[in-house]
Amino acid sequence: MLKLLQYTLIIILTLLISYNLFRFLSNGIILGVYPYILALFAMVGIFLLIWHFVKIEFLKLGVKWVFLFIIIFFFYTFIQIFRNAYLTNDYQKERSIYMDKLMNITEYRDADVELTNLQTGISTLIEGNTGIPLTYYNEVKVLADGVAVIDEMIETLSKAEDHIHVEYFIIRDDQIGNKFKDVLIKKAKEGVKVRLIYDGLGSRSIEPKFKRKLMKNGVEIGVFNGSIMSAIRGKLNHRNHRKIVVVDGKIGYIGGFNIGDEYLGRDDNIGKWKDLHIKVHGEVVNWAQKIFLGDWYYITKEAVVDKSYFPENQIEKRLPCQMITSGFDTHWNEISQLYFSMIAGAQEKVYIATPYLILNDSLIKALQTAAMRGVEVKLIIPKKPDLFLVGWANESFFNILLKAKVDIYMHKDGFVHSKVLLTDNQIVSIGSANLNTRSLFLDYEANAVIYDEGVAGEVEKIFKEYIDKSERVTYEEYKNPPLLKRLKLWIGKLIIPLA
Repeated sequence: MLKLLQYTLIIILTLLISYNLFRFLSNGIILGVYPYILALFAMVGIFLLIWHFVKIEFLKLGVKWVFLFIIIFFFYTFIQIFRNAYLTNDYQKERSIYMDKLMNITEYRDADVELTNLQTGISTLIEGNTGIPLTYYNEVKVLADGVAVIDEMIETLSKAEDHIHVEYFIIRDDQIGNKFKDVLIKKAKEGVKVRLIYDGLGSRSIEPKFKRKLMKNGVEIGVFNGSIMSAIRGKLNHRNHRKIVVVDGKIGYIGGFNIGDEYLGRDDNIGKWKDLHIKVHGEVVNWAQKIFLGDWYYITKEAVVDKSYFPENQIEKRLPCQMITSGFDTHWNEISQLYFSMIAGAQEKVYIATPYLILNDSLIKALQTAAMRGVEVKLIIPKKPDLFLVGWANESFFNILLKAKVDIYMHKDGFVHSKVLLTDNQIVSIGSANLNTRSLFLDYEANAVIYDEGVAGEVEKIFKEYIDKSERVTYEEYKNPPLLKRLKLWIGKLIIPLA
């Protein structure tokens, strides 16, 4: 009994030390370390149980050595996490030089386009924190149906003449994934340069034969942060969540859809899949290209600087559009700044659709303040989440938002996976970044920001279609919830750093 009390005291003291240490660290460090801390405590718990009950000295010796190895591994990993966040190594310097070359490889035309104060402020912010300027000559097509996205993308890929660049968090080895694979192989055999990036953890279900067939037929593959090596290097919790396709440097696809059957609503457990993607032509495609090539360099060390990847823009339509990226090792949490500024700068309305509602203090204050000063703030999340614990985490924020008159809707007709933020029918952000701590502080993300009333109107129409098939949440439901619901919300708060 005395030993058990000693173990408990050690764990409590460790938690207190960790808490006080983490108060002085950045969100990226805290969230990056958190899963490792949980795993370490689980290992310690198992070790203590075994040590307490096992009486055979030989087994105790084996357990002791295994535990020592685990402790060394975790401390090494923690050091790597801190180095990744705070120290600039030679490779990062080289990558920075390469990205500077890409930044200066293209020139853009100015346009006599009158922007509102909010639009000017947001575009200036993005250029300031990412170096990506506003482009003016573009065409944007909003795609809200998974079948339409895949069909149109496959058609575009099949017409490629020079190169295809594809970057996804998830690619499944299923019907849609194989359809996608087949068109990449076909184009590679025709002499088109095909490069494919997928995330090592997000696409972990890909069979080796799937990858081998692509490579055997000329498709170049870059795996972003493979599961084992990223765990050793302290990057297991930093994923490439981007969804980008660039064809011939002229056409781009950016948004929330991944490549798999469930994204077309073919998974009975999930049902209808609601998402947003855009197809773009014009100057902004150059920046989608640069984002891809930067990630390609990160994985392969191949520095692609050929100007043929950046053909002269032929689009004459004036439609301002701008790319924005973020990652755990950037300085500004760029997309978090974007979302905060779009909410804080709103005068009439803020519409947000996200599958994951995991907010930091600044975004909570921005939403509360906007609603309390009379802005129409509407949030849509899925009623049936992909993971029930994530649903509890989402709901743990309802009380403080509803109290401030934020309107929250839970969509009943399928799973809302859209990552969209609309402000005052002036600005729309569409891309890969959810409204959660993982997207805003841990993962590599890419969004397109469109400054156009026509596109904003299309998105607002889609948003209202979501609302028509949603139920509105009331403050009374969460003001004094019953005991069981309180327990769920409490558990939801606990898993916030993992959601």
